Amino acid sequence: MPGRVDVRLMTLAASALALGVTGIVTPGAAQQHHHPLHRDFYREWKQPGSDLSCCNARVERDGVEVGDCEPTRAEVRGGAWWAWLRQEGRWIPVPDGKILRERNPGGQDGQLCWTPASGVLCFVPPDTGG
Repeated sequence: MPGRVDVRLMTLAASALALGVTGIVTPGAAQQHHHPLHRDFYREWKQPGSDLSCCNARVERDGVEVGDCEPTRAEVRGGAWWAWLRQEGRWIPVPDGKILRERNPGGQDGQLCWTPASGVLCFVPPDTGG
């Protein structure tokens, strides 16, 4: 039995090490690339009423992400859209004037373009089937 316990502990330790290494490598690699929807959708979106882009391609300043477009949870509350702001871990109201009437490339998720300095730049609601 002692040999069997040692094998389990070694397997558990190897699994934990593999997860730890993956966690360290993955975020750095992910930060170097655009969101997969950037090429076909986000880069074409313009802020309502202007020629300014909705997407700043996941810009970081001093190692801190300062905004971009990405899929997010969204829901209607009291007749207005609300979106989950991942960067701050909270729900935010979406101003009606920031909603794009575009095809949603993500289907069930909303698409939120946001920066701390400007707030919501653009929002595409989830595909509600309507």
